[in-house]
Amino acid sequence: ILLFLFGIMYIFSSIGMQSFGGLITRDPSNPLSERLRGTDFASAGYWENNFNDLLAGFNVLFNLLVVNNWTTQADGILAVTETKLSRYYFLAFHLLGVVIVCNLVIAFIIDSFLDEWNEAEAIKAAHDTGDAVIEEKRAIFNADIVTGTKTNLSGQYVARMYASNPDQMMSMRTGDELKKLFTKTSGVSDRSIDPLEPASP
Repeated sequence: ILLFLFGIMYIFSSIGMQSFGGLITRDPSNPLSERLRGTDFASAGYWENNFNDLLAGFNVLFNLLVVNNWTTQADGILAVTETKLSRYYFLAFHLLGVVIVCNLVIAFIIDSFLDEWNEAEAIKAAHDTGDAVIEEKRAIFNADIVTGTKTNLSGQYVARMYASNPDQMMSMRTGDELKKLFTKTSGVSDRSIDPLEPASP
């Protein structure tokens, strides 16, 4: 998404250079500088916000991206071009770059944060029985000794609970059942577990 946003900014900066390059100037001998006299653009000192080169164009587009007085910058271009058609350029970038792509980037960041948050909460909620670490839907355990019984296995494995009867699965809490299964003092469980699988790193 970020590369897509960069591509959009590159294209719009190139178009801006072709359409508005050299129009923003403080050179008193250039009649274009007189058109900016008394405008909000000149009063705000936005002289560096121009399309005279590619990097300057990126600077303008970044200001538009964060919605930093973009109307004032658009009015500066409007003053030197003396045509309202220049507004369509800024409107197009605002719709494509800000409303659509920038919001997608923000949504992606928030979604990634929530995934990390939920994973951290799941780790905090994990219960260590001494034989296994019980999470919400799985148990991670060392296969050398399981509930006091030595095995011929080694390494860390994952156990997941399932029930042959769907109604039984709905009535049980997987985490609680796994706790019973991996506690030495518990009785024999009437549940089954999936075949053991190595724990993923």
